[in-house]
Amino acid sequence: GVILLPITIMGMFLGGFLIKKFKLHITEMAKFACITFIVSYLLNLLYFTCNCDVLQVAGLTAPYSGLKHLSFPKNNFMASCNADCGCKLDQWDPVCGDNGITYMTACFAGCKSSTGTGKNMVFHNCSCVEGQGHGLGNSSAVLGQCQRESCTKAFPYFLALQTACAFILTLGGTPTYMIMFRSVSPDLKSFAVGIETLCGRILGGLPAPIYFGALIDETCLKWGTKNCGGSGSCRVYDTKAFRNVYLGLIAGLRAGCCLLYIVIFVLIMKRFK
Repeated sequence: GVILLPITIMGMFLGGFLIKKFKLHITEMAKFACITFIVSYLLNLLYFTCNCDVLQVAGLTAPYSGLKHLSFPKNNFMASCNADCGCKLDQWDPVCGDNGITYMTACFAGCKSSTGTGKNMVFHNCSCVEGQGHGLGNSSAVLGQCQRESCTKAFPYFLALQTACAFILTLGGTPTYMIMFRSVSPDLKSFAVGIETLCGRILGGLPAPIYFGALIDETCLKWGTKNCGGSGSCRVYDTKAFRNVYLGLIAGLRAGCCLLYIVIFVLIMKRFK
């Protein structure tokens, strides 16, 4: 927000400045808006190259280190190293082992003791953790999920790409509104703004959270459980599936918008040339 908000404002003001500076005709504004939207769409496709590894959770997305799994429905959260611990499957209080793998709780890591309190708590003698230079069962784990280096490294490139896309897209925002004002008769300008806003809410603002949310939920690997029963929030997502579903849906919707921009450009050229 700190980065994108100024960029968005700058793009909108610059778009208006260019219209006034060069006194763009409606046909030129249509061409400008069409080009900026298509360029922004093509840049958006580069989001697919941004990669963030799936969180390595023992028994869910990663195997227990060199241990034979015990059979368990759907996911192998139980292994021989924690079979006698009586771990509860509905708990989620992750710990990060010396081996870089996240465990749902210290119990699933097979930890026998702990030191410290709160965020500084460290668990010792974890039978399911095999750290570097330590034998199995002599390793420790700390409270919290393990960090993913690929996500940290990819984030600056993602942010730079998002900034470029937002700037180019908003650059054509003001010309798009000016096209609407100049292509309708004066007595229909208010009606045109109302129709544009209504269509935006009906087609985008209201239903988008529903179908985006439904598709995102399909990529969840581990759901939390509420105290009163029922499904809670998602604990772990399949980040690659999340990326493909989320960005794929956006790419599909914006491809349709590109076609509409081209149609508008052709119609305006025919009418005002």
